Amino acid sequence: MDQLNDQPAPAAAEPASDESVADPASDEPASGATAVAGRRFRLGRPTVRRFLAAFTFGILGVLAISAGALAAFESSNNGRILPGIHVGSVDLSGLTPAEARARLNDAYASLGEGELVLAGAGTSRTVTYASVGRRLDVDAVVDEAMTIGRSGETLERIASNIRNMVRGVQVNPQATFEPAALRREVQAFARSVDLDPVDATVTLAGEDFVVEAGVPGRSTDIDAVVLAATALLDDPASPAGTRVAEPLEVVEPAVTTDEAGAARDAAALIAVDVTLVDGTDSWTIPGATIRGWITFASTPDGGFGPVLAEDGLEAGLNEIADDVARAPVDASFLFGNGNAVVGVTEAKAGRAIDVPGTMATLAEAIQQRARGLTVGQVPVSTTIVEPDLTTSEATETAPLMRKVSEHTTYFPIGIKNGQGANIWIPARDIDGYVVLPGEWFDFWEAIGPVTRERGYKDGGAIINGKTEPQGALAGGICSCSTTLFNAAAKAGLEMGARRNHYYYIDRYPLGLDATVFQSSSGSVQTMSFRNDTANPILIRGIGWNVGSKGYVKFELWSVPSGRTVSFSKPIVKNVKPASDSTQYTTSLPPGVRERIEYPVDGKDVWVTRTVKDAAGNVIHQETYYSHYARITGIVQIGAAAPAPTPPPEPTPPPETTPAPG
Repeated sequence: MDQLNDQPAPAAAEPASDESVADPASDEPASGATAVAGRRFRLGRPTVRRFLAAFTFGILGVLAISAGALAAFESSNNGRILPGIHVGSVDLSGLTPAEARARLNDAYASLGEGELVLAGAGTSRTVTYASVGRRLDVDAVVDEAMTIGRSGETLERIASNIRNMVRGVQVNPQATFEPAALRREVQAFARSVDLDPVDATVTLAGEDFVVEAGVPGRSTDIDAVVLAATALLDDPASPAGTRVAEPLEVVEPAVTTDEAGAARDAAALIAVDVTLVDGTDSWTIPGATIRGWITFASTPDGGFGPVLAEDGLEAGLNEIADDVARAPVDASFLFGNGNAVVGVTEAKAGRAIDVPGTMATLAEAIQQRARGLTVGQVPVSTTIVEPDLTTSEATETAPLMRKVSEHTTYFPIGIKNGQGANIWIPARDIDGYVVLPGEWFDFWEAIGPVTRERGYKDGGAIINGKTEPQGALAGGICSCSTTLFNAAAKAGLEMGARRNHYYYIDRYPLGLDATVFQSSSGSVQTMSFRNDTANPILIRGIGWNVGSKGYVKFELWSVPSGRTVSFSKPIVKNVKPASDSTQYTTSLPPGVRERIEYPVDGKDVWVTRTVKDAAGNVIHQETYYSHYARITGIVQIGAAAPAPTPPPEPTPPPETTPAPG
């Protein structure tokens, strides 16, 4: 240093710039100067530049060397896990992904060896780890191991890899399993322990309503169990045997025992007699009947209680409908001594129960009872049934009424017609019957019940082609139906049902008879016609006798329509002459004769009716065809009973000869 200080200053030194001169007052050297032993020297620009260039080249050299070293390191570990990387105690250094997976599967095979116990409601279900596919998630672990040391800047990666080789780095093991398999196991266990609640019920036992208590159920919170089990299975450190308690929820029945009891008590208030009233008329529905209408169900307000079955209400009201009903009475026409219409009888409106209206009123009254109100009587809803022929209509028509047709039939009074009763009773039923415009008249509907109580008797009937004098109740009634058929046909009305007798009866117009019957098998033959005029038709039925001769007549009265009616002469073909026969019988006194069947020719008959209106237009034309069977006459003659055959004489026993001794 002393030698350095003794050297003279360089003679050719360049003058320093202002920027290079040090501040005398400062202890720091000026920029570009170097202080040596208390003396300062200045460095020129070329010196600084050389220094910076050298430093930069040094850094670049280091980086180049580092990059080369890193490239060589990574090249030697291409496709392999870098050194120092472990999964637990398993060293994966330098292994390929496949080798790492194999080593990890062997090392962590125990993750699939164990069981999970689901417990609840005093029972359990064992779920093996293998059944839900529990294992190490080797793909995720190996993927993570492969990424370590392969990201970041060069120096950072070098430092990281050196640190990993020296200290090592741990990749946390990750367990995995099949969530769907776990959920299926939990659901299966839930099905074994869950119980559906049993609703309380109310049933009718005899005359009392009985409550069957409800039973609460239980339900597994499946999501909560799956969540708890998932936490255990996801943790590789979980023991080989784990237990999960299933959280069970109590499920109350939709209908509790208390609710059913309250419903029973309400039903008891409902099931008592109720009286329907209409003015002074009343009808009682017994409490036992109402009890049968009651069912129990959820109510609109969310509760549970007695409910009246609508079909029961309707059926109950229909049972009293006939008692409530009052048939309307049509106006009718009065006849004077001169056999002319002289006035009318007043029509009366009828009454019918309004079932829907009464149902609503009755149901409300019964429900009021359930709320503790006392309701004893309920007004019945009714509707007015107007008569078909009102008084005003009849009054307007009466002065114009005239007899438009009539027909009379003779019959011998005897056992074949119940001494005339079987003909006159239906004629009286029909007498005064009014057929309104457009209406159909049906014989059986018009005459009412055919019963012995009403005076009908056994009479003649054609059974299997033979006349049975006492073969059927109301036998002989066909004289009435045939007479009215001819009266209606003569009036020019639209004719309906008609059928001829099995054989021809000469008291009736040929080809224009009309039999009626109701057989035990359900077969029905009626006679009908329609009032196709613009005015009502009044039917008068008249019966009388002259000694043993009986008569029945029907007259049809209406406002004359101007119709004209004509009948063709009967066309008769295929005549089969009848014969007569004699039979001897011991049922009659000897020599007494009795005809039980008249001989009747068989034949086919056609009769055509033509009806024209007032203008001469044909409005009806039909041909009636009748096939009549041939009947052989039978006369029975009483004969003496044959003498009894004497008994045979007894055969003498054979003689016996003693055997020689």
